[in-house]
Amino acid sequence: MKMLRRWTGFLIDPVYPPLSLSITESHLVLLSLRCERGEFEPKHIAVLPLPTGLVTADFVRPNITDEGQFRQFLERLPFEAGLKKIGRLSLSLPSMSGRSYVLSLESGQRSRREEADLLDWKIERTSGYPTADLRVSRHPLSVVEGRPRWLVSLAHREVLTQYESLFEQLGWQVGLIVPRHLAELFWLTRADVEGDQMLLTPTPRGFEVVLLHGRNPLLIREVDCSPEEVENEFYRLIVFYRDRLIPSGGGPTLFRLLVTGSSADQQRYRDLAVSALERPVVSLTPAQLGFRLDPGMALSQVVAAAGLASCAWPT
Repeated sequence: MKMLRRWTGFLIDPVYPPLSLSITESHLVLLSLRCERGEFEPKHIAVLPLPTGLVTADFVRPNITDEGQFRQFLERLPFEAGLKKIGRLSLSLPSMSGRSYVLSLESGQRSRREEADLLDWKIERTSGYPTADLRVSRHPLSVVEGRPRWLVSLAHREVLTQYESLFEQLGWQVGLIVPRHLAELFWLTRADVEGDQMLLTPTPRGFEVVLLHGRNPLLIREVDCSPEEVENEFYRLIVFYRDRLIPSGGGPTLFRLLVTGSSADQQRYRDLAVSALERPVVSLTPAQLGFRLDPGMALSQVVAAAGLASCAWPT
């Protein structure tokens, strides 16, 4: 399996399959899409609740506590989705099982080897783990003030090995594999809009945030906090964006917010963003994303699988 190879440039990438699997601590979602007139809707879909504790998201330790039981759930997915077999598919990892960072290097002339070594050093310093223990994808972003910037996606070898083993037993061909927040982020990168956008993904132990400037990630944060502190932490993060990440003399341009949680989550985070920025912010709905979703289905359950499946239609 491969981590995401290229953040932009899908037009020169091989076409990815319109079938994807999303794994969380609470659900498995197998989903394929159809696209009509630029709008997506599920073609095949299966959502299976998982017993508490069967999947425990962790960056270092294997996630699945009972591989036999987990495999039984995987084997049910094609039948539930109305598929005769599973061919090629993509995978999003549970929140907190994969990590991403936007890393900046010091300006200066360096050889490719020197830059790669410096980036490896920064990855180890930021993540706390040697690169030998990780699967790492590195994607160059725009240069800011002479400083090269990179989007780095990480997964621990111990975590991926367990998943790989199970998929190989089933004969499933899993190609593209990304952290959950990047799978969800594809919905925002599909939109050709000016200004900044933000993805917020609630997690069992806080939330993850990705801030986009154009189509380039500007900031990625995994916030670990108690439920009582979630709103305060998010408000502080918006203030940090307002006061520290906006160029001198400019104003905040964040105006689109995708919250992959409940309708109550969407409302409260939008209100917090509006309060901190003192300007309107739109909390995006499935329709605004170009995603036709059954009213009885929760966006939070399927947004990662659908975002990943949408890669079959490059922008």
